[in-house]
This record gives sequence, structure tokens and C-alpha cells, in this order.
Amino acid sequence: MAEESSSSCSAQATKKISLKTADGHLFEVEEPVAMEFEIVKSFFDENDDASEDTVVPLPNVSAAPLSYIIEFCRAHVEFRKKRSPKQEVKTFNEEFGKSKSNDELKEMILVANYLNIKDMLDYLTETVANRIKNKSVEYVRKFFGIENDFTPEEEEAARKEYEWAFEGVDPDDDDV
Repeated sequence: MAEESSSSCSAQATKKISLKTADGHLFEVEEPVAMEFEIVKSFFDENDDASEDTVVPLPNVSAAPLSYIIEFCRAHVEFRKKRSPKQEVKTFNEEFGKSKSNDELKEMILVANYLNIKDMLDYLTETVANRIKNKSVEYVRKFFGIENDFTPEEEEAARKEYEWAFEGVDPDDDDV
């Protein structure tokens, strides 16, 4: 995983905040992007002695999902700065979601929740909801790694009793 180091936000020097993941990766992130993470804001609010050289530890975060979250937040900071049209933001969000695997989305949900990035968490959960919408019980179980604890007889009884719930289900994708 490559460490983050980008100056795409502006040509002038932008204050950077260092974030260290649980797997030891160090990310140098522009301050406006890092401040999208409520946990980073709280860290600096609670640590009066924190300086520009302070590294913010993220013990529950791995590098891969954090890199995607930084990419997303960086784009959204730029959209707000440029006052981009809503359609441009929507198009970016759709392409961003399409480019991520189910596992990547689930990992990002955990990290966005830990970092307390409400807008991103809302976006990610909506993206996952759309992926499982109208899918079979088997697909949803596989998607979330849930083991079927029904006996064949119990499952058959439930399918008969709630037959309406199994109508109009889309064919399952193979990419769960």
C-alpha cells in the first residue's frame, strides 16, 4: 500500500496531518481533508499539546480502506471549495461506489463509522443497501458472511409462510 502524499488540494503549502494506521502505514493528509474525520477533530480538541508534528494514531483502521476514504473526502472537500454542481458530485459518488468491491465497501463502512464521518457512512450504507436490494436470502447471507442456522425443514416452512417475501427477487450476482 502506497503512503499518501498529495498536494492536489492547492499549489500553496497546505498544513498536513499525519495519520498512522493499525498496520503501520503513515498518511500525510491535508488538514481540511483530515478534519472531515470527527475522530481527528476530537483528537486535536482533547490534546492541547498536539503540534504539527503529532501523529494521530488510528488503531482500528487499516491502510486500504483509509486510502479510499481519503480519496472520497478529498474529492468532496474540493467539490465544496469549487461549489460543484450536485450532478458532478452525484456522478463521482456513483463511479466511486461502482469501482469498489463488496468487501471494500464493508471495510469502508467500519472505518467511516470509527472515524465518525456521517455523510460518508450514509453514502456507503445506501450503496450497500442498493447492492442487496431485491436479492435472495442466500445472496444477502453470503454478502454479510451469515451462516444459515435454519434446518431444511424450518427454512421450507418459513418460505411457505412468507412466500410473498421471495417474489420478484433479482438473480444473484456471482461477485459476492
